[in-house]
Amino acid sequence: MADQQNSEQESFEILQLKKRIAELEKQLKEAEMKAIAYATMVDIAEKEFNISIKKKFNTKPSAL
Repeated sequence: MADQQNSEQESFEILQLKKRIAELEKQLKEAEMKAIAYATMVDIAEKEFNISIKKKFNTKPSAL
């Protein structure tokens, strides 16, 4: 009886973990799409308005 309950509990936990993985994969895909959209918007804005939006890492910080 206890073995059957443990087995059912493990099956339930596995099902819950699979659901959680699917949920996280969906969130990751959405985050990746947002990142691509943001990068695209920045690229378009830089070209359209001829401005620099992306941080240049090889420049020295300005002294205040």
